[in-house]
Amino acid sequence: MNEATAVTTCQPFDHMDSAPLFSVNPGVPIEEALERAADLMRYVEALAAADAFTDKVLEAAVIQTLSEMAIALVNAAKQPAREATR
Repeated sequence: MNEATAVTTCQPFDHMDSAPLFSVNPGVPIEEALERAADLMRYVEALAAADAFTDKVLEAAVIQTLSEMAIALVNAAKQPAREATR
């Protein structure tokens, strides 16, 4: 009997004009994807709290990009696909 593991679906993000530049790969175990999303949000929190960048435009861009990556991971996990395991 095969058990099914919940995995991510493809989730494009970081759109330029009408095309996404990046996407979450389908088939990643959801637990791993959500762990990485949590890591990314910890980085966002640390960067925002540290006030480490002298260039605030760059700081905002880095924080926005990391946040978009985390959101894409969460969205890819919200409607999981099922992958058969043996």
